[in-house]
Amino acid sequence: MDIDIEKLRKDMKQDCYGAFFAGGFGGALMESFDVEKASPKELVEMAERKRMDLLKYRD
Repeated sequence: MDIDIEKLRKDMKQDCYGAFFAGGFGGALMESFDVEKASPKELVEMAERKRMDLLKYRD
């Protein structure tokens, strides 16, 4: 399955920012940096660990 990596990256960063600013979860800001520099493979693995629905990112 081909995945729109940039859309996935954008959504994952937004999720991290929301957790940081709305919930005060400091680790989320650090995670956003990991999302930013992750390779496509690493990004997919991160999304799978978060149990994100990757089907909505099909390219």
